Amino acid sequence: MVFDTGSGHVVFPSQECHSDSCLVHKRYDLNKSDSSTPINVDGSTVPAGELCDQVKIGFGTGSVTGEFARDTVCLGSASAGGDQWRDRMCVETNIVTAVEMSTTPFKNFGFDGIFGLGLQVLALSPEFSIFNMLTKGDKLGQPHFGVFLTDGEHPEETSEIAFGGHNAARLQQPLSWTPVAQPELGYWLVDIIAFRIDGVEMDFCKDGSCRGVMDTGTSHLGVPAPHDKAVAELLTRDAGDLSDCRQVHAPVMEIEIKGFNITLDPENYMRPLPLDKGVSVGSSKGVTLPSQVSVSTTVPPSLVKADGKQVERYCRPRLMPVNLPAPVGPHLFILGEPVLQRYYTVFDWKGQNIGLGLSSSKQNMKQAAKVDLSPSELSESQQGVGDDIILLQVTPTKILPRRRAVPRATPTCQGMLCQFLRLEHAN
Repeated sequence: MVFDTGSGHVVFPSQECHSDSCLVHKRYDLNKSDSSTPINVDGSTVPAGELCDQVKIGFGTGSVTGEFARDTVCLGSASAGGDQWRDRMCVETNIVTAVEMSTTPFKNFGFDGIFGLGLQVLALSPEFSIFNMLTKGDKLGQPHFGVFLTDGEHPEETSEIAFGGHNAARLQQPLSWTPVAQPELGYWLVDIIAFRIDGVEMDFCKDGSCRGVMDTGTSHLGVPAPHDKAVAELLTRDAGDLSDCRQVHAPVMEIEIKGFNITLDPENYMRPLPLDKGVSVGSSKGVTLPSQVSVSTTVPPSLVKADGKQVERYCRPRLMPVNLPAPVGPHLFILGEPVLQRYYTVFDWKGQNIGLGLSSSKQNMKQAAKVDLSPSELSESQQGVGDDIILLQVTPTKILPRRRAVPRATPTCQGMLCQFLRLEHAN
């Protein structure tokens, strides 16, 4: 599972899903779980032979169509014994079982499903919010979870999520706390006081309208469109003979929030491999609603050397445009992997605060001497090719009146007829 702070549901590929994006993953079979019950969106049990509810959830990249079940979900290994078995946390919760998953990005996921950790209002109901359910009773110590995200280049160092508190060993400095902005929207939002490139404040945040969402399910740094283009041009550099763009001399990026200053160096925000002139990266157009047009930042600007010749190889930042309307947008940053790989982040569920501190990752701790990695030593995702993943849940929850689903070639709802309920944008 991917632990995703930008969405609100637990989503498993269903055994009833036969699309390529499901077949490449482990699938959930409701009939093989002794603790499962098929339910409708209101939590009521679906009688055999009757209609069942469906929902479509839209993400920044892709969408999922699913049905519902109530089951016991456990954090921890099901096969391990001893302390690992005793330390498992289990809770009964409502889940979404996906009968359709879009090819992009789910087919290429290295994980099977989504473990949504957005605030409770992002879920269809409190019973669909698994962290809300974990806070019931004495399952957790503190209603916190802490995220340690690595760059994946050191096999001995793995990413980690801590439930019921945080792992202080993952910090180089004490946590600094900032309040969640507008928690009623459901996102782990922070107010952005200022956004600077090389110490120069960008105008579009000076009116106090900028905010950022801490999103563990997004691979890049999202910048409000159309300003992403100007930011990308300020950060793009001539690659010269470099084989790793994280070693390029480029500006420091600063995102000032209440009580903390997030600073990102080129090694944090650059795509590892240089990009040749005229070559685009990936196919993502950033985060946008279907009715909107988003600005792509995949084409390099026309940099010119001192001798008047155009630059042939570019170092490009891991940026993508964000084009969402109010109340979440329009000046919304998505603080994805470039931020979360640099800072250990703690999410306070009850107090609705976010704690940040420089992490003790090997990336942060390594000496100034850089290891020069050749292209063959970098994985495809590290090369920055086709790795734009945005699991920010962007489709608000408005359920249409009941209607019969379009008949499917393969059975769904475990043999029962299904009704289709779609989440649409609430205008």
